[in-house]
Amino acid sequence: MGLGGPVAAQHQLGAYYAEIGREDVFNSSGVRLGDLGAILQQDRANYHRFGIRHFGDDSDPFFADRAARSQIPALYARGPREPLIERIVLQGNTLGILVVVCGRGGRPDYLVINFADGDSYRGC
Repeated sequence: MGLGGPVAAQHQLGAYYAEIGREDVFNSSGVRLGDLGAILQQDRANYHRFGIRHFGDDSDPFFADRAARSQIPALYARGPREPLIERIVLQGNTLGILVVVCGRGGRPDYLVINFADGDSYRGC
């Protein structure tokens, strides 16, 4: 029995805005991060654990604890990629994004990353 439709009726569980800044591209030990999934995880650690909040950062109902944040790279890897966002962030530029959390039964399955300006919104 196969999954029907696009990944079996995924729903938007929530969304939040984040501003990816310089502090987000380095881990807590000062090592530069090399992929967007790890940077998204560090952004949420900075927001929830370290109190580092940029002007464009919103709270989220999913990633307040360390165990949930540890899932962010895998959630990002399972979602669609936006190569331009990856390139901008990995080059060290500050960027506002909209993170859409998609899943079923209240459980996140993957993330969709959009530009915060809303010009090209992709949902679940």
